[in-house]
Amino acid sequence: MENRRGELPSSSGLAHEIDLLLDKRKELLISFVDAANDKKPSKMNRIFQQLKESNEFLGAVERIRQPDSLPVQVGAGRYAVSSLFLHESFRLLTADEHEQFVFLTGTTVGGVNVLGQILEFQHAKRSVVSVVGNHSDTHRLLIRLEQFGHRLLGHFHSHPGVGLDATHPSGTDTRFQKRLEDAGYPSVAAIFSRDGFVRFFRIDQNLEIQIYGSGVEQHEKNCFRLTNLS
Repeated sequence: MENRRGELPSSSGLAHEIDLLLDKRKELLISFVDAANDKKPSKMNRIFQQLKESNEFLGAVERIRQPDSLPVQVGAGRYAVSSLFLHESFRLLTADEHEQFVFLTGTTVGGVNVLGQILEFQHAKRSVVSVVGNHSDTHRLLIRLEQFGHRLLGHFHSHPGVGLDATHPSGTDTRFQKRLEDAGYPSVAAIFSRDGFVRFFRIDQNLEIQIYGSGVEQHEKNCFRLTNLS
């Protein structure tokens, strides 16, 4: 039976709509990465508006499919990470003198985003003060996340210099994070100094970090220092 205007689509129809929306979002993600690497801010802004609309549509369709469930709070801002994972990330990000950048994924348990898996990708350019991702490899990674139903939960990168002051985000860092938040992604950013300071941040300041294990000292809100570095 055909759906009339004003009536809810069938379960199979909803599944089809979700597939279409996911395909559209995948294409938009690829276009965003291209625009970011090509430094085209107007195009990036336009794509992010489309990404935001796609996420809103997906949320609406999901609520239609499961009307009795509570709405998912996108970008809730609660994160957990182990001290061992932070130490391993530090070693990777500071393996040489050049800036390094990685994406993160993991699981969400009880509303807490658990950062637990590093997603490395090839870089087209790396220097002491900047890093540019390889287009095709970044595309592959983002598509793989979509295929496995995982979310981009965060991104870590290193800065030159030592001390907590070296972890302040640059204009490029804040713009990238803001675009992720505007698009509805629950991502958190973290910047590592060369001597083990780590600063977590979100532009909306909706952020709660839980560190499990030893080897990490808190210095300020959402700012830490790794201890016992070898």
